[in-house]
Amino acid sequence: MRVPVQRRLITQKIMWGGLIMCVALIVSIPTVRADNLGHFTKPVINLVTLDWPPYSTVNLPDGGLLSRVVTAAFDQVDIDHTIEVYPWKRALLNILNNRGFEAIFPLYDNPERRRQFLFSEPIGTSPLGFVHFRSTEFSWENLSDLKEYAVGYVKGYGYESHLVAMLESTSMNSFGMRDDETLLRQLITGHVEVAVIDHNVARYLLQNNPGLRDAENLVIYNPHLVIEQTLHVGFPPSSQGLRQRDAFNKGLGRLSCMPPACIPDEVANIMPLRPETKAVDSQ
Repeated sequence: MRVPVQRRLITQKIMWGGLIMCVALIVSIPTVRADNLGHFTKPVINLVTLDWPPYSTVNLPDGGLLSRVVTAAFDQVDIDHTIEVYPWKRALLNILNNRGFEAIFPLYDNPERRRQFLFSEPIGTSPLGFVHFRSTEFSWENLSDLKEYAVGYVKGYGYESHLVAMLESTSMNSFGMRDDETLLRQLITGHVEVAVIDHNVARYLLQNNPGLRDAENLVIYNPHLVIEQTLHVGFPPSSQGLRQRDAFNKGLGRLSCMPPACIPDEVANIMPLRPETKAVDSQ
């Protein structure tokens, strides 16, 4: 059946009128930035760390060696992140008390930290050992040998559990410090004879801190390590923390190289050769 001309004209007017209204609506809709729409933004994870060069520091490109690994892993899974630096005790309190952070690094792997956090796969390793003056006759086979010396360490660090027990024993002549720089200063001034410290951290501070440089050639990085301890990112033990941890591990698994197998040029001269690590005897 043929449609009358007048009816066809009315129908066409309606169709064109609808099309014009649609165009007008599209033009009149205000432009909304994607970052103003929560469901369009990339996830953002706020991490907290400490100033612990060469691993994490504002004084090296990309925030240090481990900060670079963390950034690369999150980039692989398209997750934005921020990293803020605090003294270690404050960093721990910030995340344990839910003060605006979703992850913390680097964590030593020990039972206490495992109870507090969901651990990522390792992001690096820490050659934990002893530093002392060449003039100090120091050797050890068992941790009990440390009782003969005044030993300094950093309070709050999650050292190997047998070492922690020894350092906190009343039979030990041990002294807890607030950070690694203070620990090395106490070593230089003779308040302690032996410092428990990551060898890479000690080397970086002795090479780059103006107040410590004079002692660089006077100390020994004792080749008998306590442990080559793995370092991790810690996430809160929650469903969100689990999702974030799993996403981070996925990104970490896509990286082609991990420290200490590969390190950037700007810290290559800081990282000492790894001596063979002996198992810790807690007796």
